[in-house]
Amino acid sequence: MEILKFKKPSYDIRIGRQFRASLVLLGIAVLFSCTKKQAQEISPELPNETETVTVQNVTYINFAKALFETKCNSCHATGRSASARWTFNGFSSLKDHAARINNVVLVTKTMPIGSTLSAKEIELLDAWFKRNTPEN
Repeated sequence: MEILKFKKPSYDIRIGRQFRASLVLLGIAVLFSCTKKQAQEISPELPNETETVTVQNVTYINFAKALFETKCNSCHATGRSASARWTFNGFSSLKDHAARINNVVLVTKTMPIGSTLSAKEIELLDAWFKRNTPEN
C-alpha cells in the first residue's frame, strides 16, 4: 500500500502579511475619508421654504452656516487638525476672521483643502462678504 503525501502550499507567507497590512491601511483610509454629508452639495436651510437665497438676501443663517459646517468643520472644529490656525465655532468666529477667510477662500483659493466650492457657492459667499457678513 502506498502512502500519499500532500505538498504544502507553495505561496509565500509574506504575501499574506502584505495583504493584511493593505487591508488595515485601507480601513484606516476609509475611517478618515470624507463623509457622505461632506461630499454632498450644500442645500441651505431656508427659514421660509419659498425664499430663494440670492446675492441680495444671503446671510449666515440661510447660507453661510451650512457652507462652513460642511466644508470647514471637519478640519477647523475645536480639537481638529487645523484648529490651531482658525477654529470654526459659529458666527462670531467667522465675523472676527472675515477678511482672512475671504482671502483664503475667494482670493487665493487655498481653502477648502480637499474640497471645492461650486460656482453658486462662490457667488453667494462673495456676496455675503460684500454685504458685511450679515447674520440674519
